[in-house]
Amino acid sequence: MRNLNKGVVMMKQKEMSRYLKAITIGVGVLLLIFVSWFLPMVLKEPFGTIAGKRGYQGTCILVAVSALPALLCLIRFWGICDSISKDSSFSEENAWRLKRMSQYMLLDMILYTGFLVWYVAARWYQRLLWMMFPILLAIFISLTLTVVCAVLSHLVQRASELQKEQELTI
Repeated sequence: MRNLNKGVVMMKQKEMSRYLKAITIGVGVLLLIFVSWFLPMVLKEPFGTIAGKRGYQGTCILVAVSALPALLCLIRFWGICDSISKDSSFSEENAWRLKRMSQYMLLDMILYTGFLVWYVAARWYQRLLWMMFPILLAIFISLTLTVVCAVLSHLVQRASELQKEQELTI
């Protein structure tokens, strides 16, 4: 009876992993479309006229560079999905992956904070005040994901240790 339950759990784990991977692919594709097409199109007119061609190009480069940590997070998350399918969610490797994801999001937050400083120093806020909201939102989301990933890393590490102790006692 116990092996039958384990088989059902494994099937659910594999199914959940497939769904998470599909979502990861979707998020990755949407992120690439957002960064490579949508944002440059939306930012062209306001930044092209107020900040000039160099300001617009610099902003597009920042957006592209800031997408790299997010893409790296998706790659690490793919590894977590693989672990879920193998029923090893609480592993040191997943704790490490979550820690790296936290570090990537911290880097993203630093990039957007640097952009905010540049934005204020260039006095773009005088003509592009509306841009303050997306920049602050990006900083807030990056900070939130940094903390969430760090906390999850700690919890997964602790759960991994408890799981190892439990296996030794049985």
